Amino acid sequence: MFAIIRVVFRLWLCKWSLLRLLIAAGLLIILATDNSARLARVHFNSMPAMDYLDDVRNLRADHRYAEALMVAEAGLDELHGSDRDHLQAEMQQIREEQESVVRRGKELLRGALVGEGDSLEALVGAVGADMFVVGDVRDLVIQGGRLAVDGDSDELILALSAVGLLTTVMPEIDWVAAFLKVAKKGGALSKRMVEGLVRLVRRATDTQDYTNLRRVFGGFQTLLEKSTPAGALRVMRYLDDTKDVELIANFLKRQKTGGFVLHVAGKDGIEILKKSSRASEDLLVQATKKGDAGMAWLRSGGQRLLRPHLVVGALKGLQKGTIQQAVTRIAAEYDPYGWLVIPACAVWTFLEAVGLWKRLTAVTVAVAATEPPVARAA
Repeated sequence: MFAIIRVVFRLWLCKWSLLRLLIAAGLLIILATDNSARLARVHFNSMPAMDYLDDVRNLRADHRYAEALMVAEAGLDELHGSDRDHLQAEMQQIREEQESVVRRGKELLRGALVGEGDSLEALVGAVGADMFVVGDVRDLVIQGGRLAVDGDSDELILALSAVGLLTTVMPEIDWVAAFLKVAKKGGALSKRMVEGLVRLVRRATDTQDYTNLRRVFGGFQTLLEKSTPAGALRVMRYLDDTKDVELIANFLKRQKTGGFVLHVAGKDGIEILKKSSRASEDLLVQATKKGDAGMAWLRSGGQRLLRPHLVVGALKGLQKGTIQQAVTRIAAEYDPYGWLVIPACAVWTFLEAVGLWKRLTAVTVAVAATEPPVARAA
């Protein structure tokens, strides 16, 4: 008991040396533990940004004008100077081509006649035909003819056509139903999605309760509004059921550049959004700004490594975010110099340990010299 008291007393006499050692050691542990994440952040930040102009030009060459404009708008927020000027000039040329009367007329007619297409004009033609009931009758005739000839027809097309005919008082459902028919004809709906939609539509038409139908179709509407027709069709290939549609729609509502993110991330992005947290969602948005290189980095394990700094995580419990924001900025500034800071912190810890040992030795000798012989014997 007396030995413990003596040790505590001697440590108290060296309290400032002990405190400095604890601070140095604690800081060293934090920095060393975070080193793998720091290296990942340095690697990620060293990647060049996405080449927005090149991607826009490639999309323009493929006549994917809506997607080209979406990428260009995302690039305007990231680029500066001459690069931004070039991107704006490209956008102007794309708009002029997109607004060509002849091209738009052809796409509009194609969509109205066959109910297919991935451009905005073709989609408008298909939807317009359905809105005037012509498209619904057309599809019912086509599918009914197939059923009569070979006993085979498309259940979803029939169900959606019935929705179009029976719900003229609900144009929002009719409009999305027309889009889903285009998606089905283009092979953009998975088997599970088709089965889920058929059940949903049949339940709604049987009960005349369109609550769930409105909610799910609202998700499809958001997907179209926040993305592009062609982009929405590509995204839908990776959605397995109606729950996925609502999940992606919520993401698009939260993220201003959500359509651009899905354009770059594709299937990988959809999988991340299905399985991950909001923190991973933010990371996905950052990665898409690096283009294909950023997505390759995520696939190689960057998602696991680029975790929040330990100190930042400890401060998340604070109600006000000012301290957390300040530490985040400091951590970002520190990352490139970690190779120097960590060894310096290790040297500081070693020197503090040596200093504490010398201090304890000196205190022990001083205390022993002042103690009476009886106490020393005890």
